[in-house]
Amino acid sequence: MKELSLEKVFDLLGKSDIAGSDKELEKLCIRIRELVESNGEDWVRENRQTLLDQWEYIVRQGIIRDRATDNDG
Repeated sequence: MKELSLEKVFDLLGKSDIAGSDKELEKLCIRIRELVESNGEDWVRENRQTLLDQWEYIVRQGIIRDRATDNDG
């Protein structure tokens, strides 16, 4: 499957104001594409609230970081 657009991810998750930086939203598109490939679009739609809750936690905790700007060494 080719890459999912952010607009398609918004459609699947039923929401267009999803938190995250450009890098984080890029990662979200990749993950949702993987979930669509393994489980199908209907599964993503049926589980959208859980996926959004998990995503909000990931963004709030800063779990996805841009390695180019990390100063950890």
